[in-house]
Amino acid sequence: MNDVVLVLLMITGLFVVFLITKSFSKWEFCALCASVSVTWLGLLLLHWLGEFNEPLIIAVLMGQSVVGLYYFLEKRTSEALHVFRLPLLLTLTLVALFAIGAPVSLPSSLGLLAILWIVLSLLYFYRRSPKTKIVVDRIIACCKDW
Repeated sequence: MNDVVLVLLMITGLFVVFLITKSFSKWEFCALCASVSVTWLGLLLLHWLGEFNEPLIIAVLMGQSVVGLYYFLEKRTSEALHVFRLPLLLTLTLVALFAIGAPVSLPSSLGLLAILWIVLSLLYFYRRSPKTKIVVDRIIACCKDW
């Protein structure tokens, strides 16, 4: 059996375990998200130990968790904070890439992220200004008006 089938079986098995756990627990969590996250965390640990050499599989699963976390946070924050979507998604992506050992130019990446966070923070804090409000409203609407 190849690695992809094993990973799919792991996620499926964990999904069933987490669904059962949810029915006996008061914890509120997404069984699918937990299954994918536990799988890539385990595979990442094995990768770091030299026991699993398929970083592409881990990266795809990490990407799923990055997007899942992004949507989780988006649902639980005020719409005004949605101006930070881009730097949040890019920050989570950089963390995942760094964890998997992808070739990352850390100074350049962190510099770009810092600029994005600063610029969008300025827009956020001055969002009541008529000119700034137009820009902020367009940024926020980018993901809901399509």
